Amino acid sequence: MAAARFGARQGPEFSRHRPPYGRRAFAALLLAAATAATAGCGFGGGFGAVAYGDPEGRPDSRTPIPVGLLLASSGPNGPAGSDVRDGFQLYVAQHGGRLGGRPARVTVSDEGPDPETTATAMASMLSHGAQAIVGPIDYAGYEGVAPLADAAHVPLVGVVPQPDVADISYIWNVAFLSTEPGTAIAPFINAHVKTPVFAIGGNYPGEWEQVRGFTDAFTAIGGRLANPQGQATFTPASGTTDFTPYLSAIKDSGAKAVYCAFTGAEAVRFVQQYARSAVKDVPLYAVGLVTDGPQLLQEGSAATNITSVLNYSPDVDTAANRTFVSAWAAGHDGQEPSDYALTGYDAAALLDQAVATAGPNAGAEAINAAIGSLGRIDSPRGAWQLASTTHAPIQKWYLRRVQVDGTSLANVEIEELATLPD
Repeated sequence: MAAARFGARQGPEFSRHRPPYGRRAFAALLLAAATAATAGCGFGGGFGAVAYGDPEGRPDSRTPIPVGLLLASSGPNGPAGSDVRDGFQLYVAQHGGRLGGRPARVTVSDEGPDPETTATAMASMLSHGAQAIVGPIDYAGYEGVAPLADAAHVPLVGVVPQPDVADISYIWNVAFLSTEPGTAIAPFINAHVKTPVFAIGGNYPGEWEQVRGFTDAFTAIGGRLANPQGQATFTPASGTTDFTPYLSAIKDSGAKAVYCAFTGAEAVRFVQQYARSAVKDVPLYAVGLVTDGPQLLQEGSAATNITSVLNYSPDVDTAANRTFVSAWAAGHDGQEPSDYALTGYDAAALLDQAVATAGPNAGAEAINAAIGSLGRIDSPRGAWQLASTTHAPIQKWYLRRVQVDGTSLANVEIEELATLPD
């Protein structure tokens, strides 16, 4: 375990409620961010961050707060892990290297390729005194380390879709429940597309849940699935390389639209093969992670006009988001932040508020209790707060479409959908 310490598909016509803020407004903001950038914090380097101390004006403490980031550094989840890490670093840099007024002592460890390795890395962080842990990226790994957090009474802050966990006493999540994207977009698809709709996803627990969220909500309001026997289709093994049989099945089904949930390289392959297939003109809807961040860069023009649902869009028109997007882009070659970057940033924001609430010398249990007492959290995605029953966010969901914005492809916000849970 290595550880590093660091201080052409055209969908239905939409009513377009896109805010006036978009990529074309970035240039002036990037210039301002670059002018204001400071290296005084020593976090990451290159971010257009403003590190002028704690903006909340809280008194500084000399007691460090040890935090572990348990994230993928390579493999299919590597890009997501890097974005979470950089988002967390960016927030800490903007707050003078502190969380809750205390010096942030952050350790980044590789979660490894399997749940056993992830658990070993988690145990090592706990043995070295971590008072909070952020991660991991892998769904199965997350399920595996949750009991360790509960046993150690140390808060675990998830940054990816949350699976079902039996005991959530010390389990928190700043992303979303796996079923929520499908639940949020189902009414829109039902209103804008004549059924039937073909639902497909990867053969992995996260994708099962993301597809189930859609199919349950869609059929409950009268929608009909085009799949054989009315059951969603899942690829037989993760890492599917040839989607030809599934694309043929979509064509044969007479589907009027497709809803999909894939991640990583599998998402890229599905999107690229879909764009070359006989069903390329059938509108494609997706969980936003299919076209988000690193995936969109690899998918290129094949992703054009894909409509997706996610809890964040880079062109949300708020001051918090403008600051976040410009600072991120300044340190990432002008790229927009992904949802993973956002969850890394908000994981730091959550801990910042909790550590401040718990007090200047508080330990893990007090910080965990403080997390449970937090109210509204202002975020680039919009304000959200944790639900007491799930320890996951109550938040807005956004409908996005991949299209050219300025000179690059981007997930452009079309309109706001539901707030979940309602």
